Amino acid sequence: MSNIAKVKSVDENKATCILEDEDGQEFFDVRLRPVLSGKKSFVLVPKVGSYVLAIRIEDDDDWMVIASDEIEKVGFEIGITKMELTDKVHIEANGESLATLFDDLFAAIGNMVFVTPSGNTTSMVNIAEFTTLKTRFKQLLK
Repeated sequence: MSNIAKVKSVDENKATCILEDEDGQEFFDVRLRPVLSGKKSFVLVPKVGSYVLAIRIEDDDDWMVIASDEIEKVGFEIGITKMELTDKVHIEANGESLATLFDDLFAAIGNMVFVTPSGNTTSMVNIAEFTTLKTRFKQLLK
């Protein structure tokens, strides 16, 4: 059995939401992932006010969201690796995040010194290009 309903609220910590169908009937504790074991593997977080397709799990009163017309967040966790998609991208593994690594890379590039026959060069000719790239990465990564 399936149902199309509107999302009234979302509890990301519990990985559940409350839905309301076209008849005004509310469905509480609707799952955002198949198994609510506390382990995180995959979660699709619908936007409040969006419409979702929910299915009944077996012959139980439990429901689960399987699709949404608007998504607030999608998250994946595999071991110590995490990826989260919102309005930005977050990738993390082994205690490192991609955004932090790029920040460190741009800082290292900005601090580069080149030895030339006429002495050390302490300022880069194209520092403005690197600054623009850093800004663009910050718009993409979280």
